[in-house]
Amino acid sequence: MDKRKQKKKCTETSAQPDEMSKGSPPTAICKKTRNSRKSKIKFRCDYSPTPLKVLQARGWTRVQEPKDNSWDIWWCDTSELKLALDGPVKLEANQRVSHFRNHCELTRKNYLYRNLRRYRRLLVKANKSREAELCNAMPMSFELPAEYRMLVEEHRRCQGTTWIVKPAGGSQGRGIFLFQRLKDLTEWRTKECVMMPDASDLDTVPAVPVATYVVQKYIDNPYLLEGRKFDLRIYVLVTSFQPLKVWLAREGFARLSSEQFSLERIDERRVHLTNMSIQLKTEARKSEGERVQSLGRKLPLNWLRSHLTARHGRELVQRLLRNIAGIIMASLQSVQSVIIPSKNSFELYGYDVLLDANLRPWLLEINASPSLNATDPDDFRLKFDLIDDLLSVLDLERLLTGRETRVGGFDLLWDDAPVWSADQPRELNIFLGADNDRADQLKRLRERLGVTKVPGGGG
Repeated sequence: MDKRKQKKKCTETSAQPDEMSKGSPPTAICKKTRNSRKSKIKFRCDYSPTPLKVLQARGWTRVQEPKDNSWDIWWCDTSELKLALDGPVKLEANQRVSHFRNHCELTRKNYLYRNLRRYRRLLVKANKSREAELCNAMPMSFELPAEYRMLVEEHRRCQGTTWIVKPAGGSQGRGIFLFQRLKDLTEWRTKECVMMPDASDLDTVPAVPVATYVVQKYIDNPYLLEGRKFDLRIYVLVTSFQPLKVWLAREGFARLSSEQFSLERIDERRVHLTNMSIQLKTEARKSEGERVQSLGRKLPLNWLRSHLTARHGRELVQRLLRNIAGIIMASLQSVQSVIIPSKNSFELYGYDVLLDANLRPWLLEINASPSLNATDPDDFRLKFDLIDDLLSVLDLERLLTGRETRVGGFDLLWDDAPVWSADQPRELNIFLGADNDRADQLKRLRERLGVTKVPGGGG
């Protein structure tokens, strides 16, 4: 048969509108694709217990022998990435690893800030001012030690400003503190960073490793819930950087601090940091009654979206969600040219976003290994479904057509170009915080694909 006729024959059947982008050509799985479906999946997992439970719930086989390279997916920690990608045996095209090789371009705070600034300059030169504005999503930042003198000049110019210090590659709130007086930073610099030189002294000091810190202007007017500061944890799945393909999870949560917000208590971490690791460590020392009253909480994104809509109206909240999606895309596009492309890699990123009192979103950081350990049954359900749907998007069983714009709780945000909603033709495919009827959607998807099981081990 002529190859052109065979290709046409494989794309004659249409799909349901909620699973296909508007205007996309009709697609179906041809006989050749159906015959190539893979039923026996092997995995390797040396990470958090939640991914392991999801992988096992799907009935997949675990590979535990280190020299066994027959796995289809390796859910690894970033410390094992080099071994996973550059092991003794070259990876097959169908094998997937849970990180991109140089993800640090996106997930180290100082690299992310640099890349956003560089990308903004390119956009300004191209007269794309609206897109360039999205690159201002991070608060003004300085790297220590290299930009210490620049920080001092800015501090003197903006007396009374509150600043926050963060390790460039840190996580879970470790090493973070706030200051207002330059004296406090100088004392910390002397105490914690012995031999930390000024940029001008780099040629005269011994060549010793120096930790890099990021100092940012603190957002001192955060939007408050119950008088408490909170930030958003948003999950973003990237399956390819070349071309760029991005999926946005519907579910996530707002993390509340355990104490009332106040700039008069900048030394109190529970007031200013929302990391659950900090909140839980602190609360463990309290009595049961005190924990109930002051425990930092997680609130579902759909609750927060409803709350904000009731207070500020649908139009303003829709604009907020578009801005958040725009910031996500700006960050990913800023590193698209520097991330080493790999057909074997995918990555689930945890975006931490803060809203100020004017409902402006600020990008705090991006996590390459967002915590997937559950703090309560609802949190476990969210993360179990999240990973389950991620695996469905990866489609190791080869069940999907490749044209889906929704799989379970993930919506396709970008496919080498913006993806438009099939339900709302003039809107982008953004459903952050929307109701997640994943079970019904997966059922419809199974019916369309003509399969009795999966996508979705839990669906």
